Amino acid sequence: MKKILAMILCLTMVLALAACGSSAPAPASAPESSTTDNASAAAPAAAPAAPAAQPQVVKMAHTGAETTLMHKSFLVCKEYIEEHSNGALTVQIYPNGQLGAEADLLQATQSGDIQMMATNNGYLLTVNPLVEVFTVPFAFPSEEIAYAVLDGEFGQKMLATMENYGLKGLGYYESSDYRELTANKPINTVEDLKGLKIRVMPNNLHVKLWESLGCSPATISFGELYTALQQHTVDAQENPVELMLNSGFPEVQSYLIRTNHIFSNGMMVGNPAWFNALTPELQQIVIEGVQAGQNYWRAESTANRVEYYKQAEAAGMTVIELDESVHEQLQELAKPVVDMIAADVGQDLVDELFAAVAAEVAKQ
Repeated sequence: MKKILAMILCLTMVLALAACGSSAPAPASAPESSTTDNASAAAPAAAPAAPAAQPQVVKMAHTGAETTLMHKSFLVCKEYIEEHSNGALTVQIYPNGQLGAEADLLQATQSGDIQMMATNNGYLLTVNPLVEVFTVPFAFPSEEIAYAVLDGEFGQKMLATMENYGLKGLGYYESSDYRELTANKPINTVEDLKGLKIRVMPNNLHVKLWESLGCSPATISFGELYTALQQHTVDAQENPVELMLNSGFPEVQSYLIRTNHIFSNGMMVGNPAWFNALTPELQQIVIEGVQAGQNYWRAESTANRVEYYKQAEAAGMTVIELDESVHEQLQELAKPVVDMIAADVGQDLVDELFAAVAAEVAKQ
């Protein structure tokens, strides 16, 4: 009996050992891919890549339509910033006043709710009164001179003044180039302006300007201007050429006179706290992005300007180029308006503007 029990015990132990051996892990099979060599199969798995840094969102806003030069220039700026920042900055553009009217966008930029916006001097004046210096009539004899002054020491000084009013001046975005004169009679001399009934916007500076040039100005809303010209309530008006063409004025005006009386420009401004928190490298990229958009705007604006005058002639208008001597006489007559502006911004600032223009003219 003892022998039988011993045999059963031995058999039980043998079966237990066999069961333990069958549970050992099988050797790892070779990689299925025939293109993987033995060395790579044996190499340890690579550590997971570090997550990419979260890009900073930069909100840019304006009130123009997506067909405007403003918006197209924003797109150029956006592309430059995103490409050169290697993904550190992502630009979101809000056109068509999606984030508010001009005053709202200026306030939102000051508060940091948006980082960048662009507008013309008319709205910037409500924030920084010194910008009025750019409305000095007949200050810029050509677009090239205007661009050189804006890009030079004087223009950079004016950009810097924006920081005193809670904004960072980043660059100049032109809004409409020169304001020009249209009339139902030819204007070739200063004497031709005397007594001319001209519509002007309800702005004291504009009223005073045309009075000083010998005209009889009347403030009429833009919505009523076409009818006023058609009915000869007034015989002339002044506006950017593009606006004049789009408003059908060639139907009621026969002459387009290149007075170049006011060069309209605007600025791209940013939130100072946001800009100053950027690294120096990213600050430079933002400035260069603004310049890229600005250069695109200028090139397109120059090409468009030539086309606009062709369109005016094709519509039956006669385009009149004034002699340089006439421009000089107009500038002299406009001195009372220059004095008005100097009283607002300071004579020194006006003198600096004229000195900057003279320096650029001397380089021509």
